[in-house]
Amino acid sequence: MSLRSLLYKELRWLRHNLATVVLVLVVLPSIVAAGTVAFQQVIPRDTPVALVPANENVTEDEMTAMRGVTTFFAEPHSYEVGERDQAMRALTREEVYAVFVVPPDLLEKDAEVTVEMYVEEEMVPYEQPSLAIASILRYQAGQVLPADVSVERTAVGEDRTLSEFLVSVGAMLVTLLFAFAYVPYVVADEQQVFRRIRVESSLWQLLASKFVVLTPLLLVPVLTFQAIAWYLDFAVDLVAPTAIGVTLLTFVYLTAISLGVMFLTRFRTVGRMVNVTIMFGSLAFSNLVYPAGFFSPLRREIAKASPLHYSMVVQRGVSLKGNGVGVYADYLLGLTGFTALCLLFLAGTVVYYDRGGYRE
Repeated sequence: MSLRSLLYKELRWLRHNLATVVLVLVVLPSIVAAGTVAFQQVIPRDTPVALVPANENVTEDEMTAMRGVTTFFAEPHSYEVGERDQAMRALTREEVYAVFVVPPDLLEKDAEVTVEMYVEEEMVPYEQPSLAIASILRYQAGQVLPADVSVERTAVGEDRTLSEFLVSVGAMLVTLLFAFAYVPYVVADEQQVFRRIRVESSLWQLLASKFVVLTPLLLVPVLTFQAIAWYLDFAVDLVAPTAIGVTLLTFVYLTAISLGVMFLTRFRTVGRMVNVTIMFGSLAFSNLVYPAGFFSPLRREIAKASPLHYSMVVQRGVSLKGNGVGVYADYLLGLTGFTALCLLFLAGTVVYYDRGGYRE
């Protein structure tokens, strides 16, 4: 075969696999690059925070002034007088990452006032930025407000190390990897016997058996993480019932997505590349480690729309913070509904694949 023939063969391969080539050479690098560029910013600019009036004497003008000051480094959300408990609940649910209690007399010249700032001990990556934010708030308030403003920062919750924090994140990362890398590979490896399975059983029973076996199998890495945590005396409870439940639920909806992609693309290489792209995209934009809004408003909105973000919030809230299931009831309900939609998506792709016949 001549060089010209070989070159023609390669060009024909490129034409037939254009979607895969674009995914690998354009889309995937773009996602990775976007994820790395975000780390250039050290101080968060758009992390949601809560503003709560200290008492009835705080005026609307003073709340407006504090909103203006906090806009320099956060996205402020105002609460009413007497709603401090709601603001603190939002803090533990990671709806906000700091609570500022606004004192009266902010607009009185030479008045000495103190802004109370509350953050969570367990949100370890936000610890140093929150110290910087307290300094920035003190400086900005001194520049634009007539009162002499000081900031009193209080960390609530239990002290946690970065290692303890990352153990909980690691368990979710393994779930993501297992669902998008291992499970599609296992099912694709059996594609050659789909025709026989169709005669002797059905694809539905095959998939049901996969979910029944592989879902509890995910407990092995979770238990491994927990064993290491116990050995190192980490205060992390990955085997709490709610933590296990949300981890397995996350695996089910991620696996339904990854298998749906494989059936939709008829197990072509492009399907595997789509799954890799989804996996990296989820890792880059779901804010599993840093607070939502830490890097940009766009990434905050993407994270808030990502079910994986809420899975991480619930798992971290239970395993690291020791919160009860009631704190996250609405999150769990939403994740359950999303899981049902993902299973419907998988069912639809299986029907599509089944009707198109089996290509070996």
